[in-house]
Amino acid sequence: MNHSYCLPHQIFANQSILLLDQALIQQESGIQRQVHPGQKSPVVMEPGRDKPWEFCGARMSKRIHLYGTTLYDDLVGKYRMWYFARMGPHWRFESGNYQIPGLYVPRTDQKPYSCHGVTADQYGRSFVDNDRGDLTCYAESDDGINWVKPNLGIFTFNGSPDNNIIWDLHGASVFIDRQEKDANKRYKAIGFCRRYRNIFLIVSADGIHWDDKDYLEPVSGRSNEGTFNVTYDARNQLFRAYSLGRFDDKEKRRVICYTESPTLEGPWKESQPMLEPTNWDDEIGRRKYGALRAEFHNLSAFRYNNIHIGLLGALYVTAEQVSGQENQMPCDGPIDSQIVYSRDGISWEHADRERTAVIPRGEGDAFDRGMIIGTAKEPIIQGDEIHWYYTGCEHTHGEADMEKRVKRLARASWPKDRFVVLKAEGDGRVETKVLLPPKGITGLEVNANAAGGKLLVELCDVEGRVLKGFCQEECEPLNRDELRWQVKWKRADISTVKEGFKIRFILNRSMLYSFTFCKV
Repeated sequence: MNHSYCLPHQIFANQSILLLDQALIQQESGIQRQVHPGQKSPVVMEPGRDKPWEFCGARMSKRIHLYGTTLYDDLVGKYRMWYFARMGPHWRFESGNYQIPGLYVPRTDQKPYSCHGVTADQYGRSFVDNDRGDLTCYAESDDGINWVKPNLGIFTFNGSPDNNIIWDLHGASVFIDRQEKDANKRYKAIGFCRRYRNIFLIVSADGIHWDDKDYLEPVSGRSNEGTFNVTYDARNQLFRAYSLGRFDDKEKRRVICYTESPTLEGPWKESQPMLEPTNWDDEIGRRKYGALRAEFHNLSAFRYNNIHIGLLGALYVTAEQVSGQENQMPCDGPIDSQIVYSRDGISWEHADRERTAVIPRGEGDAFDRGMIIGTAKEPIIQGDEIHWYYTGCEHTHGEADMEKRVKRLARASWPKDRFVVLKAEGDGRVETKVLLPPKGITGLEVNANAAGGKLLVELCDVEGRVLKGFCQEECEPLNRDELRWQVKWKRADISTVKEGFKIRFILNRSMLYSFTFCKV
């Protein structure tokens, strides 16, 4: 197979280059490209039965979402999570008439919107929407598996300070700003706030106690709720935001929109549709689920060395809205989590044509059998492991019985670089385009599993001719599973190659993931 993609502009030293990126590949034969599903953990967080803002009681939902952030914070030596709990539709029931002073949670649909007769906040900002119980909550952990929800006492819930509620964003993208001179703004969070129906920025000294007094105006324009996942692209010194939007057609089809800014404060560009389902996505949904169409519900994405990696929530609509149904949802259907990638963070490709789930939904009575609906804005990468926390749902998107709307949090893990594999059942070859590695490289490192066969490497000139001393016969073979295999030739050293070259991988019953140019 030949690929007519442009050459990459630059290959960086000591950064793994994923062969998921087809733009690097000149040709391949005997190769199957397969998504490598993450290894799922057991549930790491349940809706708390003693926390009515999560476990809302009879006739109401039990749901927590990872519309939010997980990270390891070296400033406090803990894993930290800012997640989202949703109480609604609590106002329809007397037992759900919750009181949270300081957060706008009105009890009726009356307009103008008010909270106990008050129509604006302490700064004079008018309430512009009826809240659905959106609450940002906080948890922390010593190991990333066992999480504690501390009683923070920031807000009272029905008169009690014993809760972990910190704000009311519909998903919080949290950042530690190590360049910030004002210690009270060391932590920053951005997300959709239903009180004012727009995107706002809040700041904190500790990641727990937040303030918005310096950012009373929205930093980006948006009218609809949903994920607003923001990531920082350090290579381009740019914040990128991926959000849910809808087309203005009869189906109101969900798509992924994009905006960017040099700072969280802005200016943010106008959000525009970026990633939308194709006819092939519709066909995949029809084949797998008998779906009417495909929609894209959410995208969490981040810069990963040479490319951007994203987890895309694909909603396969199996039924339309039922008119007059209580607690109705716009449509029904499962949501699958699929892996996508991009060279620029804007134009995206699916990792495989089959749209294989990279975090598969569970089977039988599994807690995540209905949807993988939300993933943290980016994973935690530690050593040789990648951990991405996600929301698993028992139900599909249109479940009208609120008591069946149960969501829990778990995590999926991958070994370093192993999102997608280039696999040879027998003999196979993968040849890159001409690469321009940095000067002074001292070695070539390959991430591969050849435990059932053999892997060899050749270096070729720009015409594909094997360079002297770098043929497969001179290469010491790999015949085991290695994340960092140091490629060696008997009488040649890669540090002596001064011009651009191609890498040719010769596989026999082996699997290839990535390579790295090493530089001391």
